[in-house]
Amino acid sequence: MNSKTTKLKAGNENSVIIVILAILLVVVIAIVGVYVAKDNRGLATFDGGSVTKAEYEVYYKMFSTWLSYYGYDKSVIPYEILVKAAQDELIVNEAKAAGFTTLSDKDNEELESIFGNEDSVKNFQDMGYDIDKLKEIYTRDYLMQDYLEKLAVDANDDDVKAYIESTYGEDEKPDLYEYDTSHILFSFTKDDNTTMSDDEKAELKKKAQEVLNRAKNGEDFAELAKEFSDDTTASEGGKFTMYDDGYTVTEYADAVKKLKKGEICSELVETTYGYHIIKLNDKIDGERVKNSHDRSDYVSNTYLNVHLEKGFKVNEKEFRKAVLELDPDNYSDSSKISCDGTAIEDSSSDTDSESTEE
Repeated sequence: MNSKTTKLKAGNENSVIIVILAILLVVVIAIVGVYVAKDNRGLATFDGGSVTKAEYEVYYKMFSTWLSYYGYDKSVIPYEILVKAAQDELIVNEAKAAGFTTLSDKDNEELESIFGNEDSVKNFQDMGYDIDKLKEIYTRDYLMQDYLEKLAVDANDDDVKAYIESTYGEDEKPDLYEYDTSHILFSFTKDDNTTMSDDEKAELKKKAQEVLNRAKNGEDFAELAKEFSDDTTASEGGKFTMYDDGYTVTEYADAVKKLKKGEICSELVETTYGYHIIKLNDKIDGERVKNSHDRSDYVSNTYLNVHLEKGFKVNEKEFRKAVLELDPDNYSDSSKISCDGTAIEDSSSDTDSESTEE
């Protein structure tokens, strides 16, 4: 009887212990679940996806200072970054659906050079980045860029032309020429990467003028470029295809547009890079649609508001709370954080007030 009683007591104790352990396990799982949910709660949702806090934190660290530097209103910076994160995911999803599922060898090499470098990884860690999440975003970015480049190459010429024309005023007509130029550059940058003094520039100008005279007297322009040019185009005889798209320094572009086919500019053209001798070999109307910059801009702007077409919705309470957690030095009042991209008046004031969100 006693032995049975003893065994029964031991069985009860074991049952109690099992129950307690089970309860503790449930509590632990619940606690872990809360933290996981906290990191992965949706700050914004859209058809087929969402932007989690964990993703947003990496984007915020990557872009907040950059947007501030370029003059974005403080109140809209968090929203612009949220939109960027959503757009990227939408484009990456589309890229994967189009077959862009693996990185090129070049992309993989670049990724390895970043995340295979202990110093780089340590710097990221010191800056507070989640390395796994950062690497995931870098990988997605490579896929996205490869996809957008393919879209730019495949873009319809008429659509690109219409885009170029749309960027000008109603009374303005864009320059649609392709300018086939050659140039010889006498660089202001010395071999040790320092900039020449005024006296050194004066001596360089004399040398450039002598070569200009030789070109005007009929010497082979390509051979002169190979011998004297400091530009990377020297080996190709100074060949440079130009479009009036804002990507070429103004002095060079203005000089080219004044030339006739086969003409050499009568004077040296000075830019921030140095002295140029410029020749216009040919210009072809309508060929600006081949310009890689315009094609890339067309594709980028086509996707600029893609989130608006995909049911994009901001979870305002969670979004503002996340911003306050990420950047308490700049945001201590959630009412100063825009949730629709509209700047909030006097957003820099009252930054020490209490948050209105719990």
